[in-house]
Amino acid sequence: MRAGIGKALLGEGRAFPQGAFLEHVRREFHLGSGFSQAGFERAFAQFRELYNVKPLRAICAPDVLARYCALYERSAETAHLHSASIVFDGVPLVASILAPGTIAFEGEVDEERMGDW
Repeated sequence: MRAGIGKALLGEGRAFPQGAFLEHVRREFHLGSGFSQAGFERAFAQFRELYNVKPLRAICAPDVLARYCALYERSAETAHLHSASIVFDGVPLVASILAPGTIAFEGEVDEERMGDW
């Protein structure tokens, strides 16, 4: 399955002492419950391409987190037993209330690092 078209959201930004202004961003993807490793990695890459930054976290529907664990961890049970330690490329994955098959990547970017929108 391929990563679905998602929603790109901009949130409130925050200023830092150096003068940089970071904008909170979120992009949702509908992967479906039977996604492949390639589909997950494609969604992750699309976030990076859009914002030119690695996400700070990935918020997953429970079925997405279980499927991720079945593909990348020892088993789907890891989602329930070790959910605090699930990461992909250094990005923590956490379960949340989302539509089934949905993942949302969140991060912070400044104007100079954003992709072409």
